Amino acid sequence: MSSVMDDCKHGGLHLIGSIQSFGALIAVDRTTRRIDYCSDNIADWLGVWPAVLLGCDAAAVFGAQWPALAELAVDAPRCVSIHLPDGRLATAIGHCRNDRLLLEFEAPPTSRSGCWNESARIDFISRLSNANSSADVAAVITDRIAEFTGYDRVMVYRFLENWDGEVVDQRCAEGVEGFLGLRFPAQDIPENARRLYTVNWQRLIADTETPDAALCTMHADAEPLDLTHSMLRSVHPVHIRYLRNMGVRGSFSVSLIVDGVLWGLVTCHHHEAKHLHAEQRLALEEMARLASLHLANLARLEDATLHSILRERLSVMNRALDPALEDTGAILAGQLRQICLLLDADGVCLRWGGTVYRRGELPEEDDLAALESWLHDQHVEGHCTHFDALPPDLRDRPGLCADAAGVLYLPFGERCDVIAVRKEQVEKITWAGQPPDGSVVQSLSPRHSFAAWSESVRHQAKRWDVAVLRIAEELRGMLAEFLQAAYHKELAYQDPLTGVANRHAFEQAMTDKIEHCERTGERFALHLIDLDRFKPINDTYGHGTGDALLKEIAVLMSALARREDVVARLGGDEFAIMQWHVEDSRDATRLADRVTSVLEQPMVLEGHSIRVGASIGTAIYPDDGRGAKALHEYADAGLYAEKERYRAGSARAGSGGPTRRPVGVKDSR
Repeated sequence: MSSVMDDCKHGGLHLIGSIQSFGALIAVDRTTRRIDYCSDNIADWLGVWPAVLLGCDAAAVFGAQWPALAELAVDAPRCVSIHLPDGRLATAIGHCRNDRLLLEFEAPPTSRSGCWNESARIDFISRLSNANSSADVAAVITDRIAEFTGYDRVMVYRFLENWDGEVVDQRCAEGVEGFLGLRFPAQDIPENARRLYTVNWQRLIADTETPDAALCTMHADAEPLDLTHSMLRSVHPVHIRYLRNMGVRGSFSVSLIVDGVLWGLVTCHHHEAKHLHAEQRLALEEMARLASLHLANLARLEDATLHSILRERLSVMNRALDPALEDTGAILAGQLRQICLLLDADGVCLRWGGTVYRRGELPEEDDLAALESWLHDQHVEGHCTHFDALPPDLRDRPGLCADAAGVLYLPFGERCDVIAVRKEQVEKITWAGQPPDGSVVQSLSPRHSFAAWSESVRHQAKRWDVAVLRIAEELRGMLAEFLQAAYHKELAYQDPLTGVANRHAFEQAMTDKIEHCERTGERFALHLIDLDRFKPINDTYGHGTGDALLKEIAVLMSALARREDVVARLGGDEFAIMQWHVEDSRDATRLADRVTSVLEQPMVLEGHSIRVGASIGTAIYPDDGRGAKALHEYADAGLYAEKERYRAGSARAGSGGPTRRPVGVKDSR
């Protein structure tokens, strides 16, 4: 027990080994019905000293009242009135723990209060039903408990994400200091105490000045009795000193638990000793349970409403993402504003392969690169990553401190991700007394000062809502599907060797462009390109060199074409270019001449200097045809004529090789 008494922060408070002396306790082995623990004041209640009582059969001690006592632990927390051996009335409360029945005895209420009858329940539930926020709920329960108990100070103490606490509502008697809006450090209610509040909703400290009653047992080496669910469990000396430092002699707290998590406490303080009998405490616990249910319902409603709004935004964005359209990266980049709104971010950066798109307020490129590198190191595969406070490793970069204190990272493919950022929000916190030094982790010392002081907390951003994090996972899945669809589209529309469009994509683009030009009256040119000396290269140097040559030619053609033009490999050594926005044949001739001029230049591939030429046939829409087939036939006829002229020139040049000639646009008009 000494380790428990020495260490309030980490010790097993439920094993403290004593109870508050306004009541008494016995523990009964449920198998043998033998009493194997009792408080050392039990004689004041049962008229039998511990040395005599321990080891006795509980049924023999309590006689006809034993069946009622044995049933106490079966149902929800409740109490019964019994007659003690000397005829006095007492209140008994029971619960089971580790195959033991624990029975606690207290004085009965001095009067039967009607403060928590059926009418009071209906009124309380009615008030809760009109509470539309957690602040409203706090106000309702603070008012009711202050009215019901008469404590000097009644507060709703809300736990924050890091387990600091903040007083969000209070009622104080005249002349009593309040703590509304003040922050209390997590160390004031350490984790072991919070754990007990989660399983045992109520905690009465009747009088900090009254000595405790120790527990006695039959065996000197017996394990400490587990008092997790005890109503009488005594108070750690550190907490007693803490209350005394606040000027508090009597205290009562009841938990507010939302979806299994300790949301907060209703904490009552009195400057004099104050006892609440068991019926009152159970009534307050019932109030707290009703308030907790309403808080949970409000949280679910708020979450569901936000999620519904976000889902609708996500659906709208999903409909705009069509992987069948050209330039999927640009299509996705066009949705950055929607992504910013969806994630409630100040800025968004999209990386799509080798291209980076930005929207909103973002750190500079160097800072963003450092952030992305850190995220890659920390990231768990298959999930989004987020933080609301900038990690210490990144705080040496002022740009990240200002513009990326909060980050939501959505990786959805290799070299494809979204980084959403939130700006720093400097928060002024007013503490009720200076928090203990965070370096002290082995023990907890009570604070002596509760005077308010303020500090500014930096490197933090607005917290990412649960609904936003859920929708971010859905968005990540949607982007991954879009990426996969775009990849399959590339496989269907892209030449696998050169990376330019394949025949299918080119024909589809031709059809789309003709339909467009029919509506707008615009013109375009179709260039069919055939390499002149490709087969000898394959025969001489092998197909590997031939493939390398085709890749290089595709790169050169793409560089000569404009962004809106379409370059395609139709098969073998046959290429095509669809040239947009052609005014007349001179525009088409200039591009054809540039292509033939560039392809005439020697290229060094795999250690070989290679020269290859090209013949080009061109058709202009609508001058040379109004349909894809007519245009293709016209350009193909021009290409054939060029090939014939090339062969004739090669024959005249003899073994020295052909001489190049200007290549123009075939014009049969």
